[in-house]
Amino acid sequence: MPFAAILGAGPLGGTLTHTLSSRALFDEVRLVDPAGDVAAGKALDIRQAGPPDGVSTRVTGHADVAAAAGAWVLALADPIPRETAADAVALIRRAVAVAPGALLVCAAYEHASLLHRLVGEGVIAPDLVVGSAPSAVAAAARALVAAHVDRSFHDIVVTVTDEPHLPGRIRVDWACSSIAGRAAEAVLPREHRARLDDRLARSLPPGPMALASAAARFVEAAWFGSRAHQPAWVVDTALVGSPPPARQPVARVVSVRFAPGGRLERMRHPLNGP
Repeated sequence: MPFAAILGAGPLGGTLTHTLSSRALFDEVRLVDPAGDVAAGKALDIRQAGPPDGVSTRVTGHADVAAAAGAWVLALADPIPRETAADAVALIRRAVAVAPGALLVCAAYEHASLLHRLVGEGVIAPDLVVGSAPSAVAAAARALVAAHVDRSFHDIVVTVTDEPHLPGRIRVDWACSSIAGRAAEAVLPREHRARLDDRLARSLPPGPMALASAAARFVEAAWFGSRAHQPAWVVDTALVGSPPPARQPVARVVSVRFAPGGRLERMRHPLNGP
């Protein structure tokens, strides 16, 4: 049966594991972290929380990345090992080797620069790696706008895009956003939009729960497929093999969705997250 492997048992990895297990779409979720027994202990805690919630997902913790062998989808959560990016790349290389063909979901906001490196160094193909943090940022922006205009977030459509001069940063594209069916620029005066932009920038990166919720949707879609469009970081294949051009992001925000069987489909323009 399909299972998901989560790399990194820190705050984000633990929250993502709990989120996936509580949604009960996967029969098993494996939490992997080379740091001693931390993954096993966190997995035990999550398993013990299952019966009161009526959840029977099998959750296991492992220190050996070989436990990811055969995973349909991998999720990189907390940085592991936590010393250097080179160590993280080496560990991901081992995980990809034991789970060939698995989609890698990079869940943290700080993973934007890592995506380009993984592809540029030949660790993984560009169509097998995606960053889910832009979806969490879109959700955060929707919450801010909804509170500002005193409406349900269901009435808010927020499109996010790259910050042109800040690699790896995300901003709201107000020209493509709407409030209750009306253009956001027509509803919100310029000074209000500027205030919301500032509040969003100061609230980044999103917290573990927001990031885990976004990553869980990607992990599930990688197996079950999804028609929903979600903003995500993907590697611009034109940049593969060369350093990113100056003043441009290393990964770009586009809209993605997943065909049945988890095939990643890139769309031309970023769209609102679910």
